[in-house]
Amino acid sequence: MGIITVNLIRNSIISVLDQHFPGTKTYGEEIKQGFKKPCFFVKLFPVSQDQLLGRRYQRSHSFDIHYFAGSNEELHDMAEQLYDKMELISLDDGLIRGTGMRHEVVDGVLHFFVNYNFHVSKEAVPDPLMQTMEQEGYVHG
Repeated sequence: MGIITVNLIRNSIISVLDQHFPGTKTYGEEIKQGFKKPCFFVKLFPVSQDQLLGRRYQRSHSFDIHYFAGSNEELHDMAEQLYDKMELISLDDGLIRGTGMRHEVVDGVLHFFVNYNFHVSKEAVPDPLMQTMEQEGYVHG
């Protein structure tokens, strides 16, 4: 799999939403006033990275998919669908699994939380070559 970036994951989430819910607008940036329901808004939470061993790191991307619709029943129905649709998303030539999925309805808005975690490796930086060194030795006898 190629290099995974925040934008690649966000675009993949938006693509999944557009594919499975074609009549619903999806926003990847802040929503302006006057938007029409139903719609999605994909919000990225802080991304974290922890070193595991050597050049290997664990990177975590957390997303909150907002869904704006009419009733709480509609919101919970959408949450049920998102548990299925967000489990695996495709990235270029592979799949990545969503974890830590949960949802809640706050002030008439569904918040569906999902994490996409994976390992990354940094490129090895070659050690700088030493300059030439001359050494002289004497034998005492």
